[in-house]
Amino acid sequence: MAVTLNKFVVTATTTIPAGTVSTVVAGEPGTGGAAGFGNTSVSAGAEDWPMTVTKGSVLVLDNGTPSALYTALNGLGVLRAYVAGQDDVGREAISN
Repeated sequence: MAVTLNKFVVTATTTIPAGTVSTVVAGEPGTGGAAGFGNTSVSAGAEDWPMTVTKGSVLVLDNGTPSALYTALNGLGVLRAYVAGQDDVGREAISN
């Protein structure tokens, strides 16, 4: 399984409903699996809380596999490819 990380810009403030990007795996509460083998692909509690991303946010996402967050945001049509020289100007695209 190859990981393809790319930068994307969020084009509209969007709230993803609770549970959209959570993937249940053995070890998480209610799965009946062995404890200690949870999933860290999304933050803890993703099934309980919605997630809001704001317009202009720059995200590094796996679009090769693709990740659940990429799939959710791309499905809503709120992602575009990051353009160097355009998106790295101003406070919105400055990142660590």
